[in-house]
Amino acid sequence: MRKIVAIAFAFVALMGCNDDNPKPAISLLQSDILIANQGNFGWGEGTLSTYNPNTKTVQNDVFKTINNQSLGNVFQSITKINGLYYFVINNSGKIIITDSTFSRIGEIDELISPRYIYPVTETKAYITDLYADAISVVDLTINEVIKSIPVNGWSEKGVKKGSIFWFVASESNKIYGVDIRTDDIVDSLDVGNSPESIISDNSNRIWVLCRGNEDLKPVLMRIDATNEFVEYQIELDKTPTCLVFDSSNDVIYYISGGIWSLNTNDMIPNLVHEGHNKTFYCLDVDPKNGDLYSSDAVDFVSSSSILRFDKQGNLIDQFYAGIITGDFFFQ
Repeated sequence: MRKIVAIAFAFVALMGCNDDNPKPAISLLQSDILIANQGNFGWGEGTLSTYNPNTKTVQNDVFKTINNQSLGNVFQSITKINGLYYFVINNSGKIIITDSTFSRIGEIDELISPRYIYPVTETKAYITDLYADAISVVDLTINEVIKSIPVNGWSEKGVKKGSIFWFVASESNKIYGVDIRTDDIVDSLDVGNSPESIISDNSNRIWVLCRGNEDLKPVLMRIDATNEFVEYQIELDKTPTCLVFDSSNDVIYYISGGIWSLNTNDMIPNLVHEGHNKTFYCLDVDPKNGDLYSSDAVDFVSSSSILRFDKQGNLIDQFYAGIITGDFFFQ
């Protein structure tokens, strides 16, 4: 009996060795967190990593392992739309589309310098862009750009409130509102210098983080989205970035040297983690449990160090991903 088992095992192993298309050694779980690593500008080495918070398992260079090809130059952001992943490759001017196993199934190309893609209806999405002076409108049924919305300069992050898609225009020091029914810009609002992030809460308010410059302090602004006026603003230190909400939309987190939190009720910044000897580059919150994930870009040529904290700033785990981690995506 043992000989039969041994022979059968040897036959299976031999057949496996002769498989012309062996499956890559990648394990994909619904609980995995996706990590976009930009790679160095011009080197064409953007990579995808995954991290499982339950097992603390890290997998790097996932897309290349599965597809036997590189993502491209500067992996900017990740969005999931209608069950498909959209990987925005900034300096390559394209968006790669994959199925749930990260197998490449399509591409939106001939873009200039895409930053983020936002679904605004079931069949339509907007792509913000660094250099195009326009937002691209995508028909999601065919995954092609069907028109452009003229914009004055760089369009960055955005958020949809009702029928209006608001986005920050970093060079204009404004936020603009696009009517998603007509794809026309219908409103604008002056904000602080160099707006970088925009998010919304459960009370129909928009929050905008402005980085400032040598003459103007960075500010966090709270805007009444219904009546379109600035309700409140608070000055911040250093050069803040990566404005995110916790799962309840009650606490804001952002990077400003270290990691800071701000309760939307008292509007008082609190230091969560000092960040000594770290170069925090990206920050996000796991909506399932409120854990904070931040990337330390180190020297911008080495693998990023990913730090996972609880809400109080206690370190839970630390691991390495690709070069310059710039975005997290939670399933």
